[in-house]
Amino acid sequence: MDAPNHLVNQIIPSIAVINPSSYRLHAMNNRLTFSSVSSTTGRLGIFAAQKDRVQRAVILLLPSTGTPGSLMICVTQRFAQAWRTLNPLGWSNPLSPRFIQFVLLKHVINRWGAQILAATGDMAFLYIVRAQGDELGPFASDGAFLQEVLTQLVTLTGNSFSFDHVDAFTYSNGVSDFNEFIPAVSSVLNIEAVYGIDPAQAMPIARPGNAVRKQYLSGQTGGPVAGFEFLGLDSWINEWKFPERTKFDDPWPFNYLHNYVMPGYILNLALST
Repeated sequence: MDAPNHLVNQIIPSIAVINPSSYRLHAMNNRLTFSSVSSTTGRLGIFAAQKDRVQRAVILLLPSTGTPGSLMICVTQRFAQAWRTLNPLGWSNPLSPRFIQFVLLKHVINRWGAQILAATGDMAFLYIVRAQGDELGPFASDGAFLQEVLTQLVTLTGNSFSFDHVDAFTYSNGVSDFNEFIPAVSSVLNIEAVYGIDPAQAMPIARPGNAVRKQYLSGQTGGPVAGFEFLGLDSWINEWKFPERTKFDDPWPFNYLHNYVMPGYILNLALST
């Protein structure tokens, strides 16, 4: 980014969040309540990382001030399932501006990044942008490569964050990649917590050592299953769009539960409880 320390100011929109007081651990179908948080501002940088001529973009989001002492890494869902949307955006080119802009707006600014900044002011966020082919590229199972990328990002951004304490999460069918990624990076990074959001086939996520592990299911990818918090349809009766739930595109309730509320609320809940 053509800015001091390669970071620009970025407006993060107001979002709705689950009230932590309405969530009860290990209770089936919590009857959740909700509130909204004000819009805020973060610092944003977009970078390219390369190994053996294979490139991937990474997006870094920081709170507006301070030096975060922890880092959240995202291994999101596989993109191949959305090829009809992504092909016209040029996702065969990992650095396609149209493709990166799409991912930036949908996943970082309006979804995961907004939830992280709403939960804590002491966490940086690293989003690995998948691309066509071997989607995660050199990040898939090379912990030393990720460590080097993070080290260079710290330098490029003027020591704007540290990664002494690392959390990581995955969503949907990203779980298979996550379970390869975590063992590879946990040998070089201090992974303190991992989060699984509606993983495909209710697959447990990899847990390195004594790291905290939180896993959530909506019932659309399996469950109830031991080891997961179950938040089925009854949990969301107070959610803003619940009255319009049947208007979500088919199949319903999959799109409301799996594609809307789980990625829209659960990361913030995991960080807030």
